[in-house]
Amino acid sequence: MIKTTRRNMFKAAALLGAIALAAGPAVAQKKLVLGTIQGPTAPLTLAAEHFGSELERLTDGRFKVNVVSAAQLGPALEQYQNIQSGAQDLFVDDIGWNAQFVRDYGVLAVPFAINGPEGFRKVLGSDFAESWRAELKSQHGIATLSDTFIRSPRVVFTTSAVYSPDDLSDVKFRVPEIDVYFNSWKAIGVNPTPVPWGELYLALRQGVVDGGEGPFTTLIPTKFPEVAKNVLLTNHLYSSNTMIMNGASYDALSDADKALFAEATESAEKFFLKEIAKLEAEHQGTMETEYGVTFAKPSDTQRAAFAAKVSEAVPGFVESGLFSEGIYEKVIAAQ
Repeated sequence: MIKTTRRNMFKAAALLGAIALAAGPAVAQKKLVLGTIQGPTAPLTLAAEHFGSELERLTDGRFKVNVVSAAQLGPALEQYQNIQSGAQDLFVDDIGWNAQFVRDYGVLAVPFAINGPEGFRKVLGSDFAESWRAELKSQHGIATLSDTFIRSPRVVFTTSAVYSPDDLSDVKFRVPEIDVYFNSWKAIGVNPTPVPWGELYLALRQGVVDGGEGPFTTLIPTKFPEVAKNVLLTNHLYSSNTMIMNGASYDALSDADKALFAEATESAEKFFLKEIAKLEAEHQGTMETEYGVTFAKPSDTQRAAFAAKVSEAVPGFVESGLFSEGIYEKVIAAQ
């Protein structure tokens, strides 16, 4: 048995004090909550986890991120409100939600307006997009850490082969009941047929509709390739996820910490893009080998024909207040 004496206690206290001095003063850890509405294994949630790990590493543990997935903190707009009030630190999801606060973000939802991932980056790197981010922060208290977590593009899937707008003329085509989608596809020439997403498989199987459009990586989970054996890689709509933060909290960061947040975000974005690319390759391979799906890609001329048809609907979008006059033309010119 070790006999404890007052002298031993003083020695122990002195030793612990020396260790503490050698280690330096304790640094308080700042805990942050990052919400997503995606499931725990979704690429975006995994990227959020990656961001948290990187930020903790880069700041030597001064910041720790708790990722709360599957909309446990509420639907997207509720989490935006949490960010504004400061009840929540961070949120990452579709950039389209920003249009609820700065309407010109709505132009990003126009099919065929964005020409590939690089075109999307050019648009979001433009002066006018920077003014959107500035307005989002100054008027609504929402700071943008990154808005180029570019998602899988939307494509066309049909029961018979199509290549151009002429091939889609009067085709019964499932379109979401969203003004910009509905009127864009109507301008292309389809017979727009609203069908709930969850009922689309049966509608395709029963011939209620002959095709539809949606994100490439949603096709296998919905089993659409069982009944729609043709996929036209129109890539007609690119979108991205944006990581946002309470504006006042962001402003309170030191310049050095802002740089570390940016570094962690950039790393998370690269991680996300790699996961999406891997998922797309896996899905295309599975659709070809297991479902017998035929893939086609429109030529530049055919894609231009789609874009020209959609542009006819743009004045109506401006008139309805979806976005400002002239912003669609700026988006096209930026690419």
